[in-house]
Amino acid sequence: EYNDFVEELVSKFPHEKEGILKFYGTCWKIFNSLNSLELKSLEEPLYLFGQFFKKPLECLTLAYYLPQNAGDIARKFIKDQQLLSFIDAECFIVSTVNALQTPMINASMVLCDRHFGGINYPVGGVGGIAVSLANGLVEKGSAIKYRANVTNVILENGKAVG
Repeated sequence: EYNDFVEELVSKFPHEKEGILKFYGTCWKIFNSLNSLELKSLEEPLYLFGQFFKKPLECLTLAYYLPQNAGDIARKFIKDQQLLSFIDAECFIVSTVNALQTPMINASMVLCDRHFGGINYPVGGVGGIAVSLANGLVEKGSAIKYRANVTNVILENGKAVG
């Protein structure tokens, strides 16, 4: 629960309450902008152009934060070195670099997602998705041949069967 998280953080750093609320508030602003867009391909200019006309404020918010890192944003609001080290550790956990090297958009996406309707990561990590899919296919009667090169797809009545 986000409120419990903030309450506990503020209890450990009461002198940084305002900074904590501003930093994580900025994270939520970015997360909500990202979450409001139908994100498909960020490399497709026409698609992005269409998204801009649907949600201009959200796109401008993301454009503003795109070149910024989480460490600089945190340091605008927070001065306590121990709390900044905590934010560094949070960023390191999700991006393997400290907050000064973690893009603010990436940090916001991950730091807020864990509070958005629960943790949205598969059990066993992203590799768990492939394992579950493979297990489901086998349970339904498929045979999986690992490290086999596909040279042909066998179709029967318009469906792939081999």
